[in-house]
Amino acid sequence: MLERLQKIIANAGLASRRKAEELIQEGLVTVNGQVVTELGTKADPTQDHIKVNGKLINPLLENSAKVYLLLNKPKGYLSSLSDPQNRPLVTEFIPTGMPRVYPVGRLDFNTEGLLILTNDGDLTNVITKAGSHCPKVYHVKVKGSPSQEQLGRILRGMMIEGELYKIAKLGKLEITDAANTWFELTLHEGKNNQIRKMFDEIGHSVVKLRRVAIGHLTDEKLPIGMVRELTQKEVERFFQKARKTARQKATGKALVETAPTTVEDLTTRPQKLGKPKPQGTAKFKQKKRLTHTIGKDPASKYGKRSTAKKRSIKRDGVKAQNSEI
Repeated sequence: MLERLQKIIANAGLASRRKAEELIQEGLVTVNGQVVTELGTKADPTQDHIKVNGKLINPLLENSAKVYLLLNKPKGYLSSLSDPQNRPLVTEFIPTGMPRVYPVGRLDFNTEGLLILTNDGDLTNVITKAGSHCPKVYHVKVKGSPSQEQLGRILRGMMIEGELYKIAKLGKLEITDAANTWFELTLHEGKNNQIRKMFDEIGHSVVKLRRVAIGHLTDEKLPIGMVRELTQKEVERFFQKARKTARQKATGKALVETAPTTVEDLTTRPQKLGKPKPQGTAKFKQKKRLTHTIGKDPASKYGKRSTAKKRSIKRDGVKAQNSEI
């Protein structure tokens, strides 16, 4: 089966697709002895001899089992497979005997929190190009207490060095002391050092930064510096969400989550992360189970109401009395 070279390289666990594209453009990839530099070139890993940096990667493809790890990265580690400055790497936390994996996206050297490592190029592609269906949530502590006007700049987005920096959500968590303030911030598509640059721009530098969620993954029970394998259900949920979003876009029903439009929204504590609320039939069954404790008729929302009720409705500035049967 013909596949794009960058996908083949990623599936071999050598690099992410983005890094694989760089290797191709640098002339470090050959197919059947011929150097390939054009992105989009396809090959058949079962028929063609593919080399990266002069090493044949076909055996890696034949023997590579899919691995999915979740690491709670400490600060002071680089989200990379190598570093010319010999700084500590996140690969030091990978259990012995595991196939070669690489980080999905990056966490800054001095940022801690959740980081996925895998050799599955498809999952990497789904997460890094996810947009709104795989939000990344961060808790950030900054020096001082930014003013409403300063927070408004972050909410609206800002140009830094000719590049637009935007966020999806921003909410105040708590004030830990007289000098520092905690915020919860959500990104859909992050840029390098984005959060630090945005708060530097308004004069309140970041003291501490940690990622607490990647899409549906939140793991408060995973200590800093520890790693665990993702379950198949956790992995499949990323693909399910991606397929759902693709269908919504195809039908024009995709919902775009936007940042708060007013600074006053920051007075509300961000919604706690957790399981999604039940909908449809599941919601009806939940209401039915709670009938005896809350004294509410579970069928009232889905059928005729048992009693008549009047209410006042105000539309276009005119009050009208409607009866509801």
